[in-house]
Amino acid sequence: MEPRTAMEKELLKESLYKNRVQEILRKHKGFLSSSYNEDVAKEGDDIELLKKQYSSERKIIDRIISNERSAFLSGLALSGVVFASVRFGPRYLAVKLGGIEKARALKEADDAARKAGTRWIQQGVSFLFEASFGAWAGYRGYNMISSQNSNSYDEIAKIPLCAGKSIVSEKICSEWVDLVHNEMSKDFWKNLDEEDCRLKDKGRWKAVLGFADNCIKRKAFEDSYRKQHGMKSDDPVDVPKGGVPTDILQMLRKQRSS
Repeated sequence: MEPRTAMEKELLKESLYKNRVQEILRKHKGFLSSSYNEDVAKEGDDIELLKKQYSSERKIIDRIISNERSAFLSGLALSGVVFASVRFGPRYLAVKLGGIEKARALKEADDAARKAGTRWIQQGVSFLFEASFGAWAGYRGYNMISSQNSNSYDEIAKIPLCAGKSIVSEKICSEWVDLVHNEMSKDFWKNLDEEDCRLKDKGRWKAVLGFADNCIKRKAFEDSYRKQHGMKSDDPVDVPKGGVPTDILQMLRKQRSS
């Protein structure tokens, strides 16, 4: 069925947009996994002070990693269970239901295959299938748990609002906002408002959009903070405790109109 509306046409670009998001993440994966890194410190910087300034962001990233680790371990456990079930389950049930006669028949079949020199081929093919199926099940399990873990998505989207400094925001926000609000069509984002949303991973896309919107809020807060404190336009801002207010844009508009 051919897409009829602009929104439906944008649905066809979901994989393309997903690849663009992943390109940005791969480009900055070092900062995403480690937050503030001593390697990026300038000569004369107070390392302990910098760590303190980036500590709020570090805590958020640690929680995200913890959530992903739990999903990975669950997938790994599922992979082992499925592998064991496929490898040993059918034979166990056959012996359990068929009794001694079935066990004897299976043993005779194994002996015959061994004598014919085909037993190792059977074992190799069986193991390859069982291992592949187990790995597939584990991956699907991890993917399902990870994609349904709304906590991780929410935490990722909140990074630009954190108190102190944010190396992730410093490195990613400009490129991310350009992708979300310029490169990607508004019609794509309208799909999130649909009751019967047809996006493959609605939670992920809400986080992508939320991150971009929070980047805009952080920039607005930092620009206002610099102006109020007589700072240069490129001076880094150490956001006070409590982080960037979620309604910062409305607050600034109200200030301008008063």
